[in-house]
Amino acid sequence: MNTTERFFKISGTEYERYARAAWQRYINAPSRAEASLAAVADIKVERVLDIGCGAGHELIPFILHRRAWGVGLDVVPETGRAGFELFGTIAPQARVNFVRGAAEALPFRDGHFDVVVCRLALPYMENDRALAEMARVIRRGGALLLKIHHAVYYLRKIANGLSNRDGLSMVHAVRVLLAGSIYYSTNRQPRTRLTGGETFQTRSLLRRKLSPLGMLIESELPDSNSATPSFVIRKSA
Repeated sequence: MNTTERFFKISGTEYERYARAAWQRYINAPSRAEASLAAVADIKVERVLDIGCGAGHELIPFILHRRAWGVGLDVVPETGRAGFELFGTIAPQARVNFVRGAAEALPFRDGHFDVVVCRLALPYMENDRALAEMARVIRRGGALLLKIHHAVYYLRKIANGLSNRDGLSMVHAVRVLLAGSIYYSTNRQPRTRLTGGETFQTRSLLRRKLSPLGMLIESELPDSNSATPSFVIRKSA
C-alpha cells in the first residue's frame, strides 16, 4: 500500500464519491478555474499535470479554454474511473488521460509539462522527493500551482477536536505538528511509527526546498488563506 492509500485508507466506492463531490464543488465555483487561468496567462500551456487528481477537475480550465492535453495522476487503483466519465459529460473530445502513480517517482520525462497542479496532496507525500520530481517535469518558465496544509490547519484541528471531544482528531493533529516541526528544524521529514508520514508546510520551508530546484514562489492564488495557502511557483527560464 502506497503513501496516500496508507493515510486515507478509503475504499474504491468512497474514493469515487470523494472525487465526484470535489468535481461538483469545482464546477459550482467558477472563480477557481478563472484564477488558475489568470495565474498562468502569460504561459503557453499545451500540457498540464494534476497530481493527486481525484477526477481531474483542476484540469478543466486548461483543457476547455487553453485546449491543452491534461494528465491526472493519483495513487489509488480507481484512478481515472470517475474522471473519464465526468469529462465525457462536459467535453467528449477532451484530450485527457489518467495515470496511476506516485508524485515521488513521476513517470514522465524532464520538462514535459507547462503547468503542474498539486492541491492539498503534498502533506501526505515524501516532500523532498515529490517537490524534486515536480520541478523536474516542469519545463523552464513553467509553473506549479501548489496548495498546502500550514501548521495553522492542524492547530485549528486541535481546537475543533477539543470542542467536539474528538480525541482521535486531536492526536492526529499533534502527530503532524510534531513531524512538521522536526522537518522544519532539521530539514529532514520524519516518517516513523510515532510521527506518521503526514507533515505541514510553510512558505519559508517551501522557499528553502524550492530554491535549489530553480523554483521561486511568485504569488498566491485568491483562495489562499492562513490554514491552506495556495502558491503560484515559477521555474526559472
